Amino acid sequence: MSLESDRQASGASAAASRQAGGAAMLAERKAIGASISGDSAAGSGSQIKDDINRLVSPKRQSSSLPVLESRGAVPATKGKGTYNPKNAPATGGGIASPLTEADYTKREYWVDGMQSSDGLFFIPSIKKLVLTDANGGEAVINLAKPVTPEAIP
Repeated sequence: MSLESDRQASGASAAASRQAGGAAMLAERKAIGASISGDSAAGSGSQIKDDINRLVSPKRQSSSLPVLESRGAVPATKGKGTYNPKNAPATGGGIASPLTEADYTKREYWVDGMQSSDGLFFIPSIKKLVLTDANGGEAVINLAKPVTPEAIP
């Protein structure tokens, strides 16, 4: 077969397919129309009339929405507070000043201490202090290990 005959055959096949699809849609529409006319004949047309009236003027809801208060600024009023000792904290939650060292023997020192800049001496360096606050509570202060200075040339 030639190219021209292939093209003609393809076109004829497409036209036949379109005609068959169109005939099927036409038959489907006729069936739908017959079904609708059969339903209306059985109900003597009152069903269609009721359906149309329902679409034109739907029933209104009988309940209404609740009325809300208008929103806006709240007028100024004087605040009121009442003291309740049950809700008050038992302690202040912190350290009460002044801090006092009651026993110097509770001090702890770093083993190496702090070296002097010339490297000849080691000065004792406190590692831990135990103090007592004004309420009698214990306060512990832990100090960092001192850094060894570089020797001066």
